[in-house]
Amino acid sequence: MKRTLINFSRYLAVTAVVLLGIASLPVSAAQTLTCSVTPDSIPITFTYHGAQLAITGQSASTDDLVVTITSEPVDVALKYKEKVGGLVWMKKGSLEFRDAPRIYLLQSTAELSRLLSGAELNKHLLGYDALRGHIRIEDSAGKPADGKWFDEYLKFKKQEKVYNIQEGTVVRQHGVEGNTYKVDVAWPYQAPPGTYTVNVLAVRDGKVVDRASTHFEVKSTGMVAALSKMAFDQAGLYGIMAVVIALIAGLAVGAIFKKGGGSH
Repeated sequence: MKRTLINFSRYLAVTAVVLLGIASLPVSAAQTLTCSVTPDSIPITFTYHGAQLAITGQSASTDDLVVTITSEPVDVALKYKEKVGGLVWMKKGSLEFRDAPRIYLLQSTAELSRLLSGAELNKHLLGYDALRGHIRIEDSAGKPADGKWFDEYLKFKKQEKVYNIQEGTVVRQHGVEGNTYKVDVAWPYQAPPGTYTVNVLAVRDGKVVDRASTHFEVKSTGMVAALSKMAFDQAGLYGIMAVVIALIAGLAVGAIFKKGGGSH
């Protein structure tokens, strides 16, 4: 009986030490970085014109956050024009942009240059300068192209709204149930169907200390999906249907204007 009491006392002592150790941990160490996106599927229909995404989760109160939405890198071929004789714009050739993400959206709690060094930004592919060093640009002969073409490519992607960086826009809330964050994203309709990755990076003392990821899908549905499939599998039939629909639409518009013109 005495041995049992001694063992039980030791158990209580060990338990007390463990609980005290847990209680003494800083909040930042106990808070797990999480990430979720709503909705996790975006349907493309005839009325599709983009969507609104909400990225939410929990993080340590002491950490800054960088949130990115990217896709698998692809090789993109684009034609370019130059002025001939300083007067006329003419197509001069094509350029290959290798390992370029189709979409690159980034939001953060503060300016990237304040959060991370250039080496860390390049390591984690954060910011346009990091993309500049990552995307390889080649001419039609496979030779490295002039660096100016990255600026033109970036301008083109910004106009399409598929490349965008917003610093200091991540909303934080601190409460008794934890420290949460939220990022609202206007998803551009110009982005092609596919699976996209959301990455949330926790930054502390100039280093990325944690990461959480999730995915969402953009896909054609209903008649849009059927027409897309037809365009690939039955290109001839799809072309005939497109011509017939265009003719019917033209005749309908002509009849409407003719009727309106005859009434005056």
